[in-house]
Parts: sequence; structure tokens; C-alpha cells
Amino acid sequence: MNGKLLNGALLAVAVAALTGAKPLPMRLDVTGQPEGAKVFVDGTLRGTLQGVSPCSVTPLEPGRHRLRVEAPFYRPLDAYVRLDESENFVSKAVDLEPERGLVLVKTKPAGATVTCRGSSLGTTPLLVTTLPCGPTYTLELSLNGYQKKRVEIRTTDRTPLVRDEELVLDSGLVYCTTEPAGATVLMNGIDRGVTPVEVMVPRGGAVLTFRLDGYQDAERSVGMSAGERQTLAVKMEGRPARLTVVTEPEKAKVFLDENYQGKSPVTISSAAPGAHEIRVELPGHAPLTRTVQLVNGGDATETFKLESVLGRLEVITTPAGAKISVDGKVEGVTRAQGDSEKSRILMIEKIAAGEHAVFAHLDGYLDVSRKVVVDAKETKQLYISLKRNFTPDTEVETINGAPVRGVLVKEKTTEEQLVLELRPGVEQAIRRETIRKITNLKE
Repeated sequence: MNGKLLNGALLAVAVAALTGAKPLPMRLDVTGQPEGAKVFVDGTLRGTLQGVSPCSVTPLEPGRHRLRVEAPFYRPLDAYVRLDESENFVSKAVDLEPERGLVLVKTKPAGATVTCRGSSLGTTPLLVTTLPCGPTYTLELSLNGYQKKRVEIRTTDRTPLVRDEELVLDSGLVYCTTEPAGATVLMNGIDRGVTPVEVMVPRGGAVLTFRLDGYQDAERSVGMSAGERQTLAVKMEGRPARLTVVTEPEKAKVFLDENYQGKSPVTISSAAPGAHEIRVELPGHAPLTRTVQLVNGGDATETFKLESVLGRLEVITTPAGAKISVDGKVEGVTRAQGDSEKSRILMIEKIAAGEHAVFAHLDGYLDVSRKVVVDAKETKQLYISLKRNFTPDTEVETINGAPVRGVLVKEKTTEEQLVLELRPGVEQAIRRETIRKITNLKE
């Protein structure tokens, strides 16, 4: 302020003080940006900013005044200005700061990159706080495997704006399941996860390979368009198992699920995975049955220790010379031992445990049939006493009387005499010269 104005002001004050007059009105000049911003003084609109030209507010009383400058999309300015009676006017320069909006950007799925005017703002979900209010902005949302999406936004104040956008697949999605679960899914040799899993397949399609230990690889071709969703269920086929059956002793018959496989040791190279029944049989041994669980592509060995069920039968007959049969099969003949009426022991080996029918036959004696029970690994003794079958086989007619009937005793008959056993233990010798006729009663 120059000296003339100052002196004039001081003079006016002095005159006012002497005369008791009111102070002269004062002026407030407000300049700044943005142009068109509204200027309020003490709550009353007094004009707008005119760029470099001031917005003059007058008349104003000396003292403290409240100044507010506001414009759309800008942060308002609030300040206090003191007008001193020593000055005709006061200048105030203001520059409003642009208001920045609040934009919450969410995508489904999340993780999309948000770009505005070539600059990356971050990934979703994202709160954008750097864009001034007013202009319209284009946000570009991009995520690998999904089509890019452009979204226009515009904010006018700090009220949050929420944009929830769903992205469209640039490829397709295949939801893969397997039975059993846990198979690895490969696409072009790249691991895409373990079932159940959602696999992203490019437009046009691809070949998916399913791999699981113990199972054969499975391949499926899928055609695909952008944004398409499919469900693919695959039943895995187990690889054959290898089963070896060993028995002690060997040469036992081996059955798998009632199907004959050969004599042990035997290897079944293509057994289906799952539960199977194995049965082994060997004469003279108790059969054994076992259920085994074969895994896909597995290699199992099952060993069976067979228990003998054979016993021994010792047969003694009185008299010796009897032919002995067991269950219809001839096993031998009892032999004499010295002058004893009892025979030597006839040893019959490898008799299966259980009940058996024993039959003894000796010419001139009644047949004998017995039931005997033989225990495994034990010796059973059987004594058989044969009774004479006294049936006359010879009739002799003599010159001295009536015919005589009896059993011809061959070992005592000679050229001089013929010996007949008339009844058990009673014999009669007949001289040859007295015999008129000999008749064989068996013919």
C-alpha cells in the first residue's frame, strides 16, 4: 500500500475517531482455481472465481470473516480472513484440490489386474482412491484364462462406488471326477491337479489324461468353447494283479474262485483286483481256503502249510492168509508167523483220517466186514478173527455103507487114504480100496 493511501486511511480513521463516524466499508478480493468456484462469506454466496480476475466481495465490515470456496468435484476450502480498518481491501488466493473418489472393484473370480489409462492400479478386490471425481474413467480388468473386460466409472464425491464384475472365461472349465478319486489330471503333459478338480481347457478342446497308481491311464478328448462348462466323470480301470500260490508240501491243486489254476507252486499273472478265494487241495491233507485282497497292479504271494490227515492201519487176522480190502481197495494179505494162529501185522500206510470199511476174505471162512475210524497221524490196530464156513464140498460112497459128506482135507489126503472133516474138528480117514464113488459137491 503506497504512502498516500496509508496516510488517507490514517486520516479517515482519525477523523472518524474525532467525529464518532462509522468505519468505512472494506473489500475482500478472492482469486484462484477452479474457475467458477462459488465464494461464500459468512455463509452467504458472494460470487464465483474468475480465474486471474478477482472475485470482489464488498462491502464488508472490518474484523474476522468466514470464507468458504467450493466447486463440484473439488474439496471445499474453509478459512477465516481478518479485515483490518487500516486497509481498504484484503486479497486471498485459493486453489481447491480435486476430490478423489472411492471405487471398490470386485471380480469373480478374484485376482484380476485393474488398469486405467495404461497404468496398473492393483488386483481385485481393489479399493481405488487415486482417481479425481468428475471425469469418466475406463477400467480394464484382465485375468489369465478370462476375456478382458472394460468398465466405465465416474464419481462425484467421496461416496463409495462398488463395481462387482463377473469375468467370462476365455477358455472353458471341465469339472473332472474319477472313481476312485485322487487321480492326477494331465493336459499336454502338464499337471492340472488331483480329482476332483476343475481344469481350464482352451477353446477348441484338448486331451486329458488321468493317472492313478495301480490303475490303467485313461484318456478323454473334450471339445470346448469360450465360457463353456462341462462335467467329466471317469471310472478308472485297475491294472491286473500278479498272484503266486505256494504250498508245503508242493503239488497241491490250486483253485482261484473255484477255477483250477494248476499245481503248486503256481503264478497267476492276470488276476483281477479285488477279493478272491483261494483253495488248495492235496490228497492226504486237509484242504485250506483263504480269501485274499488283491490290489491294482500288485504282486502278492500266498503260502499255505498243509496239514496231513493220514493215519496208519495195522491188521492182524486169525488165521493168517486173509485178503484185506479198505474201502473196496485190496491192500494186501496177512502172513503167518511161525506156529502161531495169529498172522503177522499187515501195515497199511496213508489212510485218510475218518471212518473206513475194512473187509477180510479167506477161502473156507466167513467174510468179515468192519467199520474203523482212523485218526490223522495216528496208528489204528485192528484184530479180525475169521470163522470157518463149514460147508461140505465132497461126498464119498463106500462099499461098506451109506455115503459120507464132509470137507476134503487136502493136506492129509494121500494115495492110500482120503480124509474128510465131517464137522468142525471131527475128521474121518477112508481107505482108497473101500471107495466106490467120489462126488465134488461144488460142481
